[in-house]
Amino acid sequence: MQATLAINYREQEEQKMKKKLAVILCAAMTFTALAGCGQTAQPAENKNETTQEEVQEPDGEDAGETSENAADKQASGEVLTIEFFQQKGEEGPQKGYQAIIDKFNAENPDIVIEMNTVPDAGTVLTSRISSGDIPVIFSDYPTQMQFKQKVANGYVQDLSGQAFLENVNPSSLDMSRQDDGGSYALPYSRNYMGVYYNKTIFEENGVEVPTTWEEFQQVCETLQAAGITPMGLFGKDPGRVGHMLQCAVVAWAPNGVETIEKTVAGEATIAEDTEFPQVFEKMKKLFTYANEDALALSDTQCWENFANGKYAMCITGSYARGTISSLNENLEVGVFPLPNDTVETTNSLSGIDAAVCVSARASEEEKEAAYRFLAYLAETENAQIFCDNDGAPSCINGVVNDDTGIAPMVELINAGQTHDWMASTINNNIVTDLYNVVQGFWADKDVDAVLKNMDASIAVTSAE
Repeated sequence: MQATLAINYREQEEQKMKKKLAVILCAAMTFTALAGCGQTAQPAENKNETTQEEVQEPDGEDAGETSENAADKQASGEVLTIEFFQQKGEEGPQKGYQAIIDKFNAENPDIVIEMNTVPDAGTVLTSRISSGDIPVIFSDYPTQMQFKQKVANGYVQDLSGQAFLENVNPSSLDMSRQDDGGSYALPYSRNYMGVYYNKTIFEENGVEVPTTWEEFQQVCETLQAAGITPMGLFGKDPGRVGHMLQCAVVAWAPNGVETIEKTVAGEATIAEDTEFPQVFEKMKKLFTYANEDALALSDTQCWENFANGKYAMCITGSYARGTISSLNENLEVGVFPLPNDTVETTNSLSGIDAAVCVSARASEEEKEAAYRFLAYLAETENAQIFCDNDGAPSCINGVVNDDTGIAPMVELINAGQTHDWMASTINNNIVTDLYNVVQGFWADKDVDAVLKNMDASIAVTSAE
């Protein structure tokens, strides 16, 4: 049910070519005119190097052009088209971004923002950056190691000092800072993994939100006895299996991510760790409460089944909230942390989700337009539009999430009982290979084998 918001890449390339031809034509005309006056024109050698007077990076109320200048540009046909390469494929965030883009384009006639969302967006973005075709604006994940490498390689513009960052929640801004202390992204929303539950099914069966693993099992037993499938799981995509793995590790092995780091460094092994066996024993128990086709089920099908009442619960991320709501507007849904043995030892997987960046290789004119769009995104009124569609906690001050159902997650996040995603400290290739290993566990449910296979996988990928 994904909204069709992707911009055809070939059409964009044709538009870029037309712009280049226009620049060449203008340069040729300028050269001819100046030659008649005895002057020499200097042609532009690179579209990312401005030949005009340096444009000061906008800050605060001085950002952008006056509406009068914008109107002049519109009248003269000088409209700048900017690509926004957006990595989140779920319907909720796409609808949110598009609503803001439509509003921005209507209010800024000299700029056209075009959103581009493609399958396997992370791989596509990496490929485009490697080839020098960096989108002027793109979304990314500023706490991940792959993003830190992009910053180190000079691909991402430093946004430090931009006035719009003042409207970002301080904890979110601090979390997204890079090693040099700079801010290279506009944090837009926080993500989390949790247990979504159907409030109506819970009420009708007299069960309450569990806060410990024992209580969670009791809820599942009660629902199962009533002929209800307690849990909806989806394992068709290794990436989604990986999200479940990360959620389980953070919930059931407080030091689990650090153990993986030590294993990568050759200082420990998963098989000899005391926490990891219980992660997979609990996951094995969880499978007994879940749909039988879990390994073959896709995320969207599972969300649809959950929205239509086939399952009482579903373990998924905040990225699914908007999609689930769109599937059944009458569904009363809540979400709680996947519980550990005690409340005190329960932690939630949470990090910066949507974050918007600017290419350091863009022209000054393109950067100026990008700053204006990011400033627009950071306005509370517009960030509220995104939050209403996406459903995840916002990083922008003043945005209110009226979904009281996520209160348990927000409370845990605000209390600091969270852990960031593995890719913030572990090479992404190592992490994604572990996803494939754990998908095998979904099939054979062999605890000893998955622990040994994780060690073997880390040994191979960390040596590459």
